[in-house]
Amino acid sequence: MGRKKRIGFADLQATQAELAGGELRCPECKRKLSEADGLRFVAAFGEAAPSLAQLSCPRCRTMISIRFIAAT
Repeated sequence: MGRKKRIGFADLQATQAELAGGELRCPECKRKLSEADGLRFVAAFGEAAPSLAQLSCPRCRTMISIRFIAAT
């Protein structure tokens, strides 16, 4: 039987523009991340727009949490 890859965890901060522009990368394998990778938004209590999202990197299976911040 082959060995299973370890699953890592990572937390990122980004703007919506960085996600749309393809600037986000997985901290483990440096692969570009996008909404097509299974991004799931987490609704926060009392907020209209979600400010937190979660996804798994398709290449290295790292669980990534993304906190969206306001663009400056």
